[in-house]
Amino acid sequence: MKFDGTSIGVGILAGLAAALMSAGVIAQSGVAMLLYFLTPLPIFIAALGWGTAASLISAIVASIAVALVAAPMAALLVALTSIVPAATGAYLAGLARPADEMGGPSDTLVWYPLSDIIFRLALMVAASFIIIGIIIGFGEELAREVANAIVASVSQADPNFTASNEMRENLAAFMVAALPAIQPATGVLVLVANLYLALRLTALSGRLRRPRDDWPATLRMPRIALAVFAICLVLAFIDGGLGHAAAAVGGALSAGFLLAGFAMMHYRTRGAPWRPFALWLAYLAVVIFAFVLFLFLIAGLFDTSRNAPVSKTSPKTPID
Repeated sequence: MKFDGTSIGVGILAGLAAALMSAGVIAQSGVAMLLYFLTPLPIFIAALGWGTAASLISAIVASIAVALVAAPMAALLVALTSIVPAATGAYLAGLARPADEMGGPSDTLVWYPLSDIIFRLALMVAASFIIIGIIIGFGEELAREVANAIVASVSQADPNFTASNEMRENLAAFMVAALPAIQPATGVLVLVANLYLALRLTALSGRLRRPRDDWPATLRMPRIALAVFAICLVLAFIDGGLGHAAAAVGGALSAGFLLAGFAMMHYRTRGAPWRPFALWLAYLAVVIFAFVLFLFLIAGLFDTSRNAPVSKTSPKTPID
């Protein structure tokens, strides 16, 4: 990890950009929330293009800036769910090993597999939401408060809407069961989307050392993720904190398997004349029928692999 003027400057700018985008935590407008989803992007770009030093500086600057402008709790939320996972994921994407250490040719580098990056991102996001849940005291009481807030918001938008006590209790029960899984799953999807965008943008700038991943062919989850997911499904039925934690890990991993299912569809339809129609129909079905997502999740469970990109060594290709 080398600190120089360029990496420090890029890190500061990226950190400030990430802090600015995270304003969606405070301002609840639609545009602000969209920018909030792009919070990891500057961190990814700084790390992928300028190295670990720039990533570390950007993460520190972003966290401090959010803490000063908003509040320490907001800074912790952004750091745990966006900044730290982005910095870690980009660091992993920059790791490479000489192929001769694994019996390959001496002039080749083997890069960290995309499947392992997504697996570790999922675990980090799950851990982040578990920590946040412990801090805020997630449980039935908090879920009931969230349900009441949702009902109040709907009632404000539609004065004719009236929620019964049974509806409030059912909504609160749904929040207790679903929130621990839905939030980490959404976090993983956002992070992976930002990673993909950052890889493309950094490649266009000519600063990306990692060779381009064939996402449809290599976006899979490693086999160990399947075992962890199965264990979490069993533990998620336990009441209390253990069940919530298991649901968080399972939800985060389910996002990885879901993405793998979509990647399989893109890979298996390559070269087919009906491919555009099939992709259009599949995504339309997802928009109309939410249960179709479950089918892609199941598909992702049946194809686990760890494919690593390779590249020729050169003086400009350092090994982190």
